[in-house]
Amino acid sequence: MKILFDRFFLICILVLLANPIFAAQSDVQTSIEKRLDRIEQLLNNQNLLQFYTTQQALKQEVSDLRGDFDVLNHDLENVKKQQKELYIDLDQRIQDLQKSVASLKAMPAASDFPSATSASATTPVTAPSANMSSAQPGTGASDAETQNVQNNLSEQESYQAALSALKAGAYNDAIKAFQVFLISYPASSYAANAQYWMAEAYYVLKDFESAVAQFNKVITAYPSSNKVADAYLKVGFSYYELSNWALAEQALEKVLADYPTSTAARLADRRLQKMKLEGHL
Repeated sequence: MKILFDRFFLICILVLLANPIFAAQSDVQTSIEKRLDRIEQLLNNQNLLQFYTTQQALKQEVSDLRGDFDVLNHDLENVKKQQKELYIDLDQRIQDLQKSVASLKAMPAASDFPSATSASATTPVTAPSANMSSAQPGTGASDAETQNVQNNLSEQESYQAALSALKAGAYNDAIKAFQVFLISYPASSYAANAQYWMAEAYYVLKDFESAVAQFNKVITAYPSSNKVADAYLKVGFSYYELSNWALAEQALEKVLADYPTSTAARLADRRLQKMKLEGHL
């Protein structure tokens, strides 16, 4: 009996001793669970933060893409505008050429037209005053030839005859005809165009020094002409052909600065980019 009592007493002591251990274990388990809950909450917060960061980055990308789209749309509108201007200019030139073809029927015989052999292809022409009746020295036209043209061709017919020669590829004859026109009709509304196309003939003939001189006359003598931007462009092109990179850049930059929306500006920018790629700038 005593043995049973001793065992019961021992079991009671063990139970009493075990209760704090179980309580401690329970506290530890609770603490671990709380820590796990906090860690899980932190992980969830980090996921939310990462999601928010990603969302903001995507919003910024969308905003940047919209900005790029607006820029591209603006550039496209500029290209359309420049293309329209180019078409208008081309259409005007075609109309001028069509008129010149029609005027060929009214041209005098070849013997009445000034001879190409008397022309000085490298001497610039200075337009004389309206009361002068004879050609200046170095223009390539004699007094008799100039008077003969004045007697046979009207102002428009004289201009169209010169333009027809240019169109036909007879560049020396075209130069002579434009020189005669400028002497005969220095105050004509066609004078700026005549000066420009004469310079263009020199350019096609690869006489770039004379081309520069004649294009510069367009700029200085006819500053309000719509050919000035093209004249600056061709001055730049001529200096490019002469390997004078500094003056070529100066003329082309002038086009970009003064005529930024013109077709000439687009062509000037393209030539400047080419010069940079070639290492000239």
